[in-house]
Amino acid sequence: MKTSIKESSQCVRELTITIESKTAIADYNKIVNQFKNYVAIPGFRKGKAPISMIEKSFGPQIKDEFYNQKLGDYYKDAIDAEKIHPINQGEASEFEWEKGKDLVVTFKYEVMPDIKVEKYKGLKIPFEPVIFKKKMVEATLDEYRNKMATETPVETAETGSIIDATFKFLNENNEVTKEVNRKFVLGENQYSKLFNTKLTGAKIEDEIKTKLFTKSQKSEDAEIDNSIKDRDFLVRINAIKRKDIPNIDDDFAKDLEYDSLKDLNSKVEIELKAKIEEDNKNNAKTAVLAQLIDENSFELPQSIVKQVAENMAKPYAETYKMELEQMTQMYMSVAEFNLKGHYLVEEIKKIEEIKISNDEKEDIIKKAAENVKMDIEKYKKMYKNQIENNDFIYAAEEDKVIELIKKSSKFVALPKENKKPTKK
Repeated sequence: MKTSIKESSQCVRELTITIESKTAIADYNKIVNQFKNYVAIPGFRKGKAPISMIEKSFGPQIKDEFYNQKLGDYYKDAIDAEKIHPINQGEASEFEWEKGKDLVVTFKYEVMPDIKVEKYKGLKIPFEPVIFKKKMVEATLDEYRNKMATETPVETAETGSIIDATFKFLNENNEVTKEVNRKFVLGENQYSKLFNTKLTGAKIEDEIKTKLFTKSQKSEDAEIDNSIKDRDFLVRINAIKRKDIPNIDDDFAKDLEYDSLKDLNSKVEIELKAKIEEDNKNNAKTAVLAQLIDENSFELPQSIVKQVAENMAKPYAETYKMELEQMTQMYMSVAEFNLKGHYLVEEIKKIEEIKISNDEKEDIIKKAAENVKMDIEKYKKMYKNQIENNDFIYAAEEDKVIELIKKSSKFVALPKENKKPTKK
C-alpha cells in the first residue's frame, strides 16, 4: 500500500491510497468466491458454477460489493499507518480499478486546524452601550396600554378602526372569482390612501368597490400578486371595532398590581436599567468575541459546525414542525461563531493560565445570590447541580478571559452603516 496526503484547505485533506494489483485482485477474488457460494446459475448447482460465468452474470454487483467491503478497510489501514486522526469518516471521492491494475482511491476527510491566537490584547472593539433614557419608560408604559386595550363594536368605520373584511376578486366582467378575509386598522395598513379614504364612513355589511394598491405600490399581500394589485376589488365590511386604550393613571397602575403610577414608573425604570445593564454586558461580550475572531482568522471543519447547528435547531424544528435540515442551515453561522469563540477562548486560557480559585467561585455565587435577593446558602442548595457542573467553571473562566481582553483593549464607535437611525 502506498499513500499520499494533499492539503486542500486548513481543515480538508485528500488521502490517496494505491493498492498493488496483486493485493487488489486477491481481495476481489474473495468477493467472487462469496458470490459463487450463494448465487444460482441455471444448469449448475449452487457453488459449482465457473468463476468466469459468475463474473459475467454478476460483474457490476461483485465490483460494488468489493468496493463496499474493502475500501473502508484500506482507508482504516492507511490512516493507522500515517498516524492521522480525522474528525469525520473519510469519503471516497475518486477511485478507479480494472483487473490487472493497481487500485487508486482518494478519500476526503476533515481535521482540526492548528488554532493560534496571534492577537488578543490592545484590540479596537466596535461597540456602543445602550444608555438609559426616561422616554424608554414611556415607551414601555405605551406597550402595557396597548396590551390592555379593549375592542368595542361600532357601526361606522373611521381612522383607527379595526376592520374585519372580505376581499372579493373581480374579473373583467365584474364576476367574483375568489374571496379572502383580511383584518386591518383603517389608516394604518399596507393598502393605498384611496382604499382607506373609500372605507372611511363605511358601515357593517357595506360593499365598496375599490382598488387596493396604486400602480406604483408593491403588494405585500401574499394572495394578491403585483399583476392584479391595482384591479377593482369588492370589499365587504363584516365587523368594525374601536380600540379603547386606557389612560396612564393610578387606576391603570393598580390594574397592573402596582401601588400607584409613581410606583409603576419607579419599578419599570429599575427593571429597564437592570435589563439594559445585562444586555450591554452580553452584547459587549459578543463584540469582544467578534473582534477576536476577526483578528485571528481560521477555518472550522464543516462537519463539526453542522453537528452543533443541528443540535441547536432540533428543538425548534420539533416545536414548529419544520424540516431539521432547513432549520440547521439557519443556525450554521451562529454555530460557527460560537465554536470559533470557544476555541479562541480555550487557547487564551492556556496562554494566560486562567483558573478559577475557590474564593473567586464563592464570589461569583455570592453575587448571583444577591442579584436574585436570596440567602447565599439557600441559593447554593437550590442551584447545587448547576454550581457543581463543569459548565459553571467554564463560564467563569470565559468571563475572566473576556475581562482580560477588555482591560487591555478599547471600545470604539460602531461603523456608520451599523448604526440604526434614531426616530425624531
